[in-house]
Amino acid sequence: MEVLSLFLAAFVVSTATSELIELSYTYNVDAPTSPKLTQFTHKIVKKGLNKFGIWVELNEFCASEHSGTHIDAPVHLAEHGWPVDSIPTRRLWRVPAVVIDVSNQIRSANHLNYEVKVQDLEDWEAVNGIIPDGTLVLIRTGWGAKVNNLRDYSGLDQHNKNNFPGLGKGAAEWLANHGKKHGHETGIIGVGIDTISIDVGQSVRLPSHVALFSENVYAIENMANLDKLPVKGAIVTVLPMRIGGGSGAPARIIAEVGEEYQVSRAPEVVDHSLALLFVALVMAVVGRGV
Repeated sequence: MEVLSLFLAAFVVSTATSELIELSYTYNVDAPTSPKLTQFTHKIVKKGLNKFGIWVELNEFCASEHSGTHIDAPVHLAEHGWPVDSIPTRRLWRVPAVVIDVSNQIRSANHLNYEVKVQDLEDWEAVNGIIPDGTLVLIRTGWGAKVNNLRDYSGLDQHNKNNFPGLGKGAAEWLANHGKKHGHETGIIGVGIDTISIDVGQSVRLPSHVALFSENVYAIENMANLDKLPVKGAIVTVLPMRIGGGSGAPARIIAEVGEEYQVSRAPEVVDHSLALLFVALVMAVVGRGV
C-alpha cells in the first residue's frame, strides 16, 4: 500500500506542475478563416425553458472543414494520403513539439509573402540540435498578432489575393524527408503554423502542402499562442473533429509545458508504460488483499 501511495503522489505532482497552453482559437464567428472559404455561421435553435421547466440550449453551426484552428489531412492534396479519421492516434496524442521562430526574419525581410527557407531550418538545428523522430514542428511567424483583423491576417488585397508568410517548397521538402535523411523510424509527423495556410498567401500550386502530404505529414493552420511555447520540450495533443473521410477538421490543440514532460521517448511508450505500471501496482495491492 505504501508503494502505491508513493506512486500516486509522484503522479499527481508530475501532472500538477505542468502548464497547459491553449493553441487553438475559439470556434465561433471570429475564428480565423480564409475569406475564400465558407465562414462560420451559428444559429440558435433553442434557448430557454422547455415544457418541463428545464433550461435548454441547442444550436446549429455551418463552416468549412478548414475554418478556424484546424488540421489539414494528407488526403487534402495527396490522393492516397490519410483522411482525418485515418491519421494514427499516436501521431496526435501527446507528441513532442519544437518551435521554429522566423518572426525576426519576416520583420527584417519586410515581405508579406515571406517563404521560410531551408536555411532557416538548418540554422535552428545548428543551435538546438537535430529535430527528434516523431516530432511536431511548429513554425512561428508572428502573424497571430494580426488575428483580430481578418483583412490584415489574410492580407487580402485589391486583387482578391491573400498575402502572408508560409513554408517555401524547399523547406517543406526538407521537413518531409527529414526522417529519411537521419535514419529515423517515423520522421516528422506534422507541421503547424500561425497563419491561414502552410503555403504563402499568394501560392497557387500549394507546393508545400503537396510535399508534406505526399509523405503523410499533416498540417495545422491558424495556431494560437506559439509565442508561449519553449523552443523545445513541449508536448502537444491535437484533437480534430473525427470527420469520416475528411480533408480537414476543426481542432482543439493543447500544449503541456514543464520539465516533467521533456522526454525523448515516443509518446505512446511514455503513456502506456505509465499506465501499465499503475495497473500492475493496483493489481499487486489488490491481490495481497490490502
